[in-house]
Amino acid sequence: MKTANYFSLLSFDYRVRISFIQILKVIPVSKPSLTSYGAMTIAILGWGLSSSFIEFGLDFVSPLPFLFYRFGLATITLTPLVVIFRTSEFLQLIKNKWTWVIGISEATGLTLQYLGQEREVMAGLAALLSLSFIVIVPFISPFIVNEKLEKNHVIAMSIAFIGVVFISSEGDLNNLTGSSILGIILLLGAAVGYAFYIISTSRLTTIEKPNVDTFTLFYSVLLIITLSSLVATISFSPIGAVPTEGIQWIVLLTIFSTLIAFFTYFRALQEISANVASVLLPLQVLVPFIIDFFILDRTYSLWILTGSSLIIFAMVIVVIQPYLEGSS
Repeated sequence: MKTANYFSLLSFDYRVRISFIQILKVIPVSKPSLTSYGAMTIAILGWGLSSSFIEFGLDFVSPLPFLFYRFGLATITLTPLVVIFRTSEFLQLIKNKWTWVIGISEATGLTLQYLGQEREVMAGLAALLSLSFIVIVPFISPFIVNEKLEKNHVIAMSIAFIGVVFISSEGDLNNLTGSSILGIILLLGAAVGYAFYIISTSRLTTIEKPNVDTFTLFYSVLLIITLSSLVATISFSPIGAVPTEGIQWIVLLTIFSTLIAFFTYFRALQEISANVASVLLPLQVLVPFIIDFFILDRTYSLWILTGSSLIIFAMVIVVIQPYLEGSS
């Protein structure tokens, strides 16, 4: 599988997957704690591993059913705990419109990404389009969460996006051409879905319910994504029995890249802003490369190494800026 395919296999997982955070006019600007950065690191690792789990799993299960089984298994796993310990909190959250916006936005992004990838979009371009939420989030957040777009965020966002272009194209623009127009439109729609997922999460956790129970929020969003992915699967792809060989990858994806990754992600976003999160999350694309390099002894081109370095540099900019301002 080509290097660029790793990007197209990542799920909110840009998933993306990102969501979010502090609002300047509601909460004073402060430095996120090491705990929040630790939680974000775990989420990034979990979503980074998802590319390998999905790559192997899709050999046995078609994309949309795979998506439904993943989130369905996670929802079933947590349901007894919610029923016993969090029923009242769950009922409150499920009545909140922003909970539904979060879940539907993420489910829409995932569904459109899977459908777009099936329409002969070059892997490099698919990765680039899916990750374009990096440049969408900062321009939406001021209208929904009143989050100011700082100069360092613009710089970091631009550097991270250039890094993604380098990795996706591997220095050859032909890797970004010759794709289906419909597929491109679907993948752009996926990026918009991921952007709203990030911003709406920030809205709920910082304005609507600043002290929200992250476990219950996590479960509520999982349930909505499960229901949405079920509707998408019934509409576009038949649901069949899962081959024995595919079960292990669904289980691994559910445990590490869904239950653990999403929960730590919601925890991190209680302190980390949407703009900062949108720069940090692309780090997940580096995880498969690191695994390949150290475990599978694969090598990559200078373009990929340079792009990876740019993404890391962008992360450093947004992480150290609050501490530099605090010491000045």
